[in-house]
Amino acid sequence: MEDYKNLKAIWEGKFPLDRIKWRNKSLKEFQLPNKYKSKIEVNWNKHIKKFPKDYDGNLLFLDNFQIKEKYMYLDVDLIKFSTVIFMVKNRIPLKKGIGMLGTQCLIFSPNKEYILVGKRSLSQIYYPGAIVNVGGMLEYEDLEKAPKEALMREICEEIHLPLESDALLKAILVGWNKISVTFLTSTTINATYNFNPNEEVFPADKIEFEGNLRWLSIQDLKKLRPNQLFEGLNYCRSELFHS
Repeated sequence: MEDYKNLKAIWEGKFPLDRIKWRNKSLKEFQLPNKYKSKIEVNWNKHIKKFPKDYDGNLLFLDNFQIKEKYMYLDVDLIKFSTVIFMVKNRIPLKKGIGMLGTQCLIFSPNKEYILVGKRSLSQIYYPGAIVNVGGMLEYEDLEKAPKEALMREICEEIHLPLESDALLKAILVGWNKISVTFLTSTTINATYNFNPNEEVFPADKIEFEGNLRWLSIQDLKKLRPNQLFEGLNYCRSELFHS
């Protein structure tokens, strides 16, 4: 299990996703010094044998963000997943920028008494066995969309639920060996949905998850230990119960 104590919020609030905009898209690849090049390749070859569904994609790297005149502007470059994996394994810190850009979403029931969660497979490279909310990494192709669509893309691909349109950015979190940055969003399912808290909502990816996604009561979330929870849920628990 990862050290949840390393989780840090570098921004907190309630920010409408439709007021987030791309600003600088230089798309220069973040690279480590040349001395690491062959080591990254060897490490990736080992990684792909263990996790054959992973691919060395062009992921978005957040250089900076700025709030100005009611808008949040994002400056992004690219980073290879193999570089991220190598840095995590060897605990190589970032010396510039903020980190690989990911997104997680807190999806609540209409009355906000339940939250949608899953359990990560024990075979996963990070946070194995943790209780998680839905999310993923942003990729080069996401720049073709508005940030609101990009931040919710992974969620919409996995969760076919009628979500409210007013999703908010709740926090920007730095975690996973301080190499990744997560935009934590929050929304609720539409009140017209026939909500059943005992329903296992959707079959989840069998490689990434153990079992299906399900509804967890907020009170049961409080009972879980921080080191049992993925980043977004850990932040949510701390915010709700101040612990």
